[in-house]
Amino acid sequence: MNGLTAADFADTGQWRLILKIFPSGMSAHLENTIHTDLEPQLLFSTQWEVDGANLLRNIENAVYDHPRVLDDFSARIIIYERKVLFMPTELIEETEGAEESYYTSVFDAESADVMTDTDRDITVAYAPAPGLRGFLSRTFPGARIGCNLMDVLRKHRDSGEGTRLAVTVREEEADYVLLDGRNLVSASTHGWSAPADIIYHAFNIMEVYGVSHSETAVVLSGDPLPEDTVAFFDKFCANIEIKS
Repeated sequence: MNGLTAADFADTGQWRLILKIFPSGMSAHLENTIHTDLEPQLLFSTQWEVDGANLLRNIENAVYDHPRVLDDFSARIIIYERKVLFMPTELIEETEGAEESYYTSVFDAESADVMTDTDRDITVAYAPAPGLRGFLSRTFPGARIGCNLMDVLRKHRDSGEGTRLAVTVREEEADYVLLDGRNLVSASTHGWSAPADIIYHAFNIMEVYGVSHSETAVVLSGDPLPEDTVAFFDKFCANIEIKS
C-alpha cells in the first residue's frame, strides 16, 4: 500500500505530469513530488503508425481522449526526435531568430514550428511536426518542453570527467551522447533490431570522432541489454557503468 488517500490523488499540486511523445506513440505518467519513493502512476500509453503527416492529429487525439492530463499539473514534456541541431548558445544569442534560421537551413521546417531547449552554452533546435509547438504551448502553458537527446546530455554532462559515451536504450531506438568532460562531441539517435546494432553504432561513433574506445567510459541506461552485449563493452572500453 502506498498510503495515499483519494485527496492525495486529487491534489494536482503534489503531482508532476510527464508526457513522452514519440513518432510512434505517446505516454503520460504522474510523479509524486512529495512522496518521491512512489513509482510513477501511468495515465495512458498509446501507439500509432509512424506517419509524420498525421503526428499532430495523433497527439491531439491522445490528449483529448485522456482529459486527466489537462488538469492543472506542472508538466514536463519530452519529445523524441531524430532531426535535431545542436548549436552554441552564444551563436544564437547574437541574432533574434537565429536558431530558427539555422535549423530551417538544414531541415525542412517552418520557423514557427521550431522549438529549442538550452543547457548553459548548448542549445538544441527541433521541429517534429507542423503545428506541434503551438498546440503544446496552448494546451500545456508553462510546461517544460525538451527533446530526448538534450535530456540525456543534462543527465550525464556533469557526472564525470574524460571521454564518456552515454547510451540510452529503448524499444527499437537508442540515444548516443559522446562527451569530453562537459563538452558535447556528438549526440544522435539510431534504430536497432538486435543488440549487435547498438554495439555497432556506439563503436562507429567513437571511430568517426577519433575517440579511442579503450579510453572511453560507457554509461548504459534505459532498457537492459543482454549480458554478452554488456560484457563486450566492458572488454573493449575503459570501463562501463549501468544506470537505472
